[in-house]
Amino acid sequence: MKKALVLAALLLAGSTLQSKAQYISIGPVGGFGHSWVSNMTGTAQFKASPTLGLGLVYSKDNHWGWGAELDVSHEGYRMDNGLNTMAVNPVYLRLPLRAYYFFGKYGSNVRPKIYLGPTFGFKVDEVAYMNGSRMSNTDVMTVYSMNNDMFNSFDVGLNTGAGVNVRLMKATWLNMDLGYNLGFLDAVDDAAGNYNMNQNLRVNVGLLFGLK
Repeated sequence: MKKALVLAALLLAGSTLQSKAQYISIGPVGGFGHSWVSNMTGTAQFKASPTLGLGLVYSKDNHWGWGAELDVSHEGYRMDNGLNTMAVNPVYLRLPLRAYYFFGKYGSNVRPKIYLGPTFGFKVDEVAYMNGSRMSNTDVMTVYSMNNDMFNSFDVGLNTGAGVNVRLMKATWLNMDLGYNLGFLDAVDDAAGNYNMNQNLRVNVGLLFGLK
């Protein structure tokens, strides 16, 4: 009797997952843009901010969808204080979660969208540059009076954006959007005691494939 119940439960779970799979799309995503940090001393310069990862979208309803990404995200800042140009490149493993609202009909080949949700980041690397040359740990300690990394290890924020999904063929979608990320936590160990939040603006492109 117990074996029959277990088998029935497994069959029910498998049937449920199979029925859900037709609404799931997954595939590679990437982006490029500009990142900066609020309340830093100096004049902000363009700081290249690429990202690469894997995206997933679940959309069953006519307008609403839910999604997530797992990204390797290059962020940080580049500042000119009049004497030197300082750039710091922290690399985060990021998990943005998103609620999507799609415009138009469910079966349309072109579907404009907006999205909003939290993003969580764990720093996996950090490199600092002074006037284009990579700084050693001793250099960082001399300039900033600290013997560790400048960026904190964990970040939480908000990600939002707008774009369009274009059906290329059956169960294959080209996803394009302009996305903005705003950190909520103090991202930098600033000797001046400022509250410094990560921010970036990127153009993102992805190719998502339906599971069924």
